[in-house]
Amino acid sequence: MPYRILKSVIDYCIYNKKFFALIVVLLFFSALFQSFVAYSESFLVWILLQTLVFVVVSGYGMLITRSRIRHGVRLPKIEIKKIIVLGIKSSVVMGIYFAVQSLILGFVSAFLNFPAFDLEDMLLEFPETLHMLYSHNPVETIIFVVAGIIIFYITTFFMEIALAKLADTNSFLSAFDLKSIKRSIDVVGWRNYAKEYTMIIFVIVALSYVASQDFPFVFLDLIVSMILSFIIFVTQYFGIGKIYCEIKELESKMS
Repeated sequence: MPYRILKSVIDYCIYNKKFFALIVVLLFFSALFQSFVAYSESFLVWILLQTLVFVVVSGYGMLITRSRIRHGVRLPKIEIKKIIVLGIKSSVVMGIYFAVQSLILGFVSAFLNFPAFDLEDMLLEFPETLHMLYSHNPVETIIFVVAGIIIFYITTFFMEIALAKLADTNSFLSAFDLKSIKRSIDVVGWRNYAKEYTMIIFVIVALSYVASQDFPFVFLDLIVSMILSFIIFVTQYFGIGKIYCEIKELESKMS
């Protein structure tokens, strides 16, 4: 299953090899520009740049989600207006859902005297995670892990379907229609969704681990890291579109 997900994402990325090469070049110059700005003494300039980058990245990610929902086979074209509009909307949506998720997980973590719960970071830094878990009360550890995973999955499911609905309809309000979002998750099944999302997490964690390795040449290390980071990025938004595409197909069969 993880292999099929990774293969689908890679096939999607390199369907148009010239466009994929263009993306890599743009990422390279973007990284250079951000590195240059990082040395700027103006904190305001740095904040504005980071905000712009986040909006653009989120917006293009939403185009990927929309493309997959509509059975697209290649990376979407760079359409500035759509990217900015979807980027701003999706940034707000993610900000609200992440705030709710962080608030709930933060309360559970603080109550049990654990650091903030982040499933992907815990898997990436597994030795440190094991040390943290073993250094706490076994009962509290089990409650922390089980409660953390359940809360993480449920809130993430709602956020992903919210983003998918936004990408599909361009309606900001649809991203906060919790009843409609729950019905969509019910259609595909919570267990099936959890299974699919877990496979996506495994792919992201594996790619992140490879990307964190150092290569002998700085330039090669930078290129490999950028390509893998981009594939991780595509995997996230491609996965959202894939699951919602399945939901829409199931809904059409039921109607």
